[in-house]
Amino acid sequence: MASSWERLAFVTQGSSASTFSTGTFTAKTHLRVIAHTLQDSPVEADLRFNNDSGSNYCVRISINGGSDLAQYNTLNRIYLGGINPSGGAASSMTQIDIMNIANKEKLVLVHQHHSAGQGASYAPTRRETVAKWTNTSDQITRIDLVDLGVSAEIDAGSTITVWGADDGVAYYPNLSNGTLFEESDTGKHYMFDGSSTWNEIT
Repeated sequence: MASSWERLAFVTQGSSASTFSTGTFTAKTHLRVIAHTLQDSPVEADLRFNNDSGSNYCVRISINGGSDLAQYNTLNRIYLGGINPSGGAASSMTQIDIMNIANKEKLVLVHQHHSAGQGASYAPTRRETVAKWTNTSDQITRIDLVDLGVSAEIDAGSTITVWGADDGVAYYPNLSNGTLFEESDTGKHYMFDGSSTWNEIT
């Protein structure tokens, strides 16, 4: 079971650009990423890890719960799919879960909500993607959204948040040395050593 989750990165796109990066964050075994991307023109915001542009990614995609749309191997990024706004500005919300073990391929599960335009006339699209990054020597410490498929940019105000957790980390209460505890069923008293141990007071 993963330990407590912590926020590793939060970035807001300051101005429209074809790349949107988290910058470097602390490596964790489990990663969850929430990206909210804004655009006024067609955008294909694909995914890269650790600034790796080699042919080290592969994906499988489904749209609106249908059968597999496509499978792509030996890509230079994880293809997330594009949005072509037809009713003014569009947006996309993407949740990415990653198993981030250094000596294993990084397994990636992506859920996306694409809004093609503003108003009730434009129904959203759901996209599911499974993917992997075949690197087996590093943990992911940077995530980039890159627009490679069309000539457009990820707009200012877009955001990326990254949370992370490790396996099997024990967290003790944030108590000062000398904190006392009485066990309700035995009446015994214990004193916290300020680190990880409760010592019985005799």
